[in-house]
Amino acid sequence: MELSEKQSPTNIALRKKLASLTDTDYRDWFLCLKARYGMAVVFQSIFDTYGSGDIITSPYTCITAVNPILAGHLRPLYADIFPENLQINPESAKTILTERTYGLVMQHTLGIIGDKQSLISFAKEHKLLLIEDSAHCLTRCARDKQQSIVSDISIHSFGVEKILTGTKFGGAVYLNPRLKNTHKALYDRLITHFRSLPAPSSSLAFRLKTYRYQNAVLQRLPHSVRPSLRNFLIKAKLLEPAIYPEEQEGQQASPVASNQFVEEVALSNIKTLKSNYHQRSQNVAYYHSHLNNHPSFDVLTNVNEPLLAYPILFKSAASATSAYAALNSSGFFIRRWYSPLLFPGPTSNRIYHYHPRSLKIAESIHPRVLCLPTDLTKAQLEQIVKILKPSAPVENAVENIDTFPQSSQSSSKTTSNQPQKDN
Repeated sequence: MELSEKQSPTNIALRKKLASLTDTDYRDWFLCLKARYGMAVVFQSIFDTYGSGDIITSPYTCITAVNPILAGHLRPLYADIFPENLQINPESAKTILTERTYGLVMQHTLGIIGDKQSLISFAKEHKLLLIEDSAHCLTRCARDKQQSIVSDISIHSFGVEKILTGTKFGGAVYLNPRLKNTHKALYDRLITHFRSLPAPSSSLAFRLKTYRYQNAVLQRLPHSVRPSLRNFLIKAKLLEPAIYPEEQEGQQASPVASNQFVEEVALSNIKTLKSNYHQRSQNVAYYHSHLNNHPSFDVLTNVNEPLLAYPILFKSAASATSAYAALNSSGFFIRRWYSPLLFPGPTSNRIYHYHPRSLKIAESIHPRVLCLPTDLTKAQLEQIVKILKPSAPVENAVENIDTFPQSSQSSSKTTSNQPQKDN
């Protein structure tokens, strides 16, 4: 089945840019309004091709990465994770494998690709579709020694709080052309589904264009009125939030295609991707060299990669909370990816087929992880390190970690790292 060439000029231009950055064919790329919509198309296509079944995924993720599995009439199975890199542990995945497990979601949490060979081998051994979640590392994919993309399907995001800070919407899905040989019926159905995605409605298109303005206005309002006004705008379909309240109940809107406005914004911002990744790589190296060997927390990765954020794991949840408060009071927006698990938390574990007792490591570490921003200046990095490592004898550092200076006087107030109030 050949791919259609009837897309808009901006659609083709963005797909060609993604292809050039990944050394792939632009005809293997498909655009949608949100990455979760692309995932929904993938899982719905799997169900339509093979029927009811299971998908192995991580609990250390956003709820919007699990809703597409539910929307596709499939069941999520949760494997525990490695504490040192936040990736799925294949040994845990093996214990939940069923005869009707169709695929495994390989999430590059915070952009950590690292060495996932054991996970890749597990998927290959059990003939599972390998679905790569590259939402945190736009255009970066897991590759083999020949530099070929190892996943069957790779999902990328231009959304809120992702690598490109100037984009708020947009998703992209890469279909590995080998699917034509290994899963032809699925491949054909995926293409049909992506081609037939409807355009965003006029009201949704309005929300996309006014999102940045509305969010800026909301952030400038007094905190006493901000939540109620925000909720009103969402209910009135005037504001498009990053996560709708009903998405915490396993619901998801029907997938829609991208549009010209979203594609134009993405094309404008993707020009900065190379310099963006260069800065993040340097900042990751800085964190690693200055935060190693701390008595109160461990660094969770030693990869030399341009991470979306740099994770550190505290010895206790109380210490993590104290550090979080100190950093935020100094003007830094620190994310607690993903705490609670299935962020921002489901209204019902039953809806999500989630059983906490079976995931001891994920349940243990999620309240203790802080993720440091990687898109800052050197001066801002220095201040973060100073807050995390106050000048005191090492033997007193464990005590000091719970009494960080709550200074509100800071010359490092950030703009790109201020919280998106629609999360």
